[in-house]
Amino acid sequence: MAVSRRRLLAMLAGGGGCRSNPGRVRIAIFRGEEMTPLAQALGHFAAAGLAVEVIELASTSKAMQALFGGSAEMVTGGYDHAIHLAAEGRQARSFVVLTTRSPLALVAAPRSRIRRIEELKGATVGISAFGSSGQHFVNYLLHRHGLSGQDVKFAITGGGHSVTVASIEQGRLDAVVTLPPSLAILRARIPDLAILANGTTIEGTREVFGVDQYPGVCVMAQASWIAANRDTVTRLAQAMRKTLTWVREHSAEQLQERLRNRAGLPEELEGLRATIASSSPDGRMPAGGPEAVREMLAASYPNVRSVDLSSTYTAE
Repeated sequence: MAVSRRRLLAMLAGGGGCRSNPGRVRIAIFRGEEMTPLAQALGHFAAAGLAVEVIELASTSKAMQALFGGSAEMVTGGYDHAIHLAAEGRQARSFVVLTTRSPLALVAAPRSRIRRIEELKGATVGISAFGSSGQHFVNYLLHRHGLSGQDVKFAITGGGHSVTVASIEQGRLDAVVTLPPSLAILRARIPDLAILANGTTIEGTREVFGVDQYPGVCVMAQASWIAANRDTVTRLAQAMRKTLTWVREHSAEQLQERLRNRAGLPEELEGLRATIASSSPDGRMPAGGPEAVREMLAASYPNVRSVDLSSTYTAE
């Protein structure tokens, strides 16, 4: 169950460091992340003897603030943040890879008449939060096409499929970063939707990042907390791997029913199929993946080139 805003603010105000309470885990996720709520709905956490509280925030950057502020023990979010934080001397380590593609795509509003990334200069681009994986993604795309983050205006949407879809349909933004379900809804409703870059497909992963497998979403914790709570981490990793197996053995309709407790929008089924297709087969870090993520981040933070990537994940 997601935590209310009031409850979250109280938790953040409480501060604190890494607490050790075996069996009880608070996991901060970005809005729209699906694997962690699914694991809870399937009962995999409970079966592993874990009492998990899921905290939904606007972006992975906000989730990482909760992690290092002491109001969460784990984060499910963009692996790029583990590398970015390592460059700042803070150790967040991935221990389960959930998706081997980026969950992000960049689309343009029909009224903007933007059809190429080069045409984004002067545009207003929607992202979930400053410092989010979406902003990293856009900066990387701009850099590859001779522009920079200073050439666009970033607008904060707060994440969520309904807000993302409305921002394009109502023409409030020139372009916006989407997740698979919101991308699928927009494609169904806007046949001539301009997709400027799409990391959610294998073809897009190759085109954008130059690899076949890109570690998009991972489960992470502070390295010190992992070392102090190995049994809890092991049980949670096993629960998430069971969830990955379930995802690959079930349909988009079944996934939708489990996530929503009802049938949701028919248009989002294509996005859920993309989620299924991008799910990791075994939870392990793909070869070459960390290097591809570091290269993407370097467009925003050149200092990440010095990061020891082995400190940002474990295959143990």
